[in-house]
Amino acid sequence: MLPTFSSWSMEHIKRVFEAKSELDCLHALDDTFSQRLEFTFNGAPLPRVGLQKLVLGMVQTAGFDLHVDWKNAVEVPRDGANRDGMLGGYYVIYNVRKPLPGSTQLALFERHKSVNVEIESESADPSVDSRRIVKLAIVARDVQVSPALSP
Repeated sequence: MLPTFSSWSMEHIKRVFEAKSELDCLHALDDTFSQRLEFTFNGAPLPRVGLQKLVLGMVQTAGFDLHVDWKNAVEVPRDGANRDGMLGGYYVIYNVRKPLPGSTQLALFERHKSVNVEIESESADPSVDSRRIVKLAIVARDVQVSPALSP
């Protein structure tokens, strides 16, 4: 039997966002998301390449120094082997950097994300873990981190 959807998702999402190079991030994206991905971000449908651009931009702007902290995950397998199913989860990505409105200076944020995903095996071979996310709905909000108060 394959690892649970929760452990699979936590490992794969960490690999995506905690990548230490653009190439590592691209490989992690391909290992995690199907080429036929159906994707919405805060209710707006986007193509798979839109997800890739969002992630690469975030990872690069943070200097490949993001950190993912999963808060919870609920999984529902569709079979006894964990090959197909669904997962809902919530995690925070730390060290997100982006400009404030009207400024070019980068500020520090946390991205709070709720995700609902469908995961399916892309191969009939039961000896291979070919699971990929085929449907992804993200609701995300960036929360600015207040700078530490100087004494």
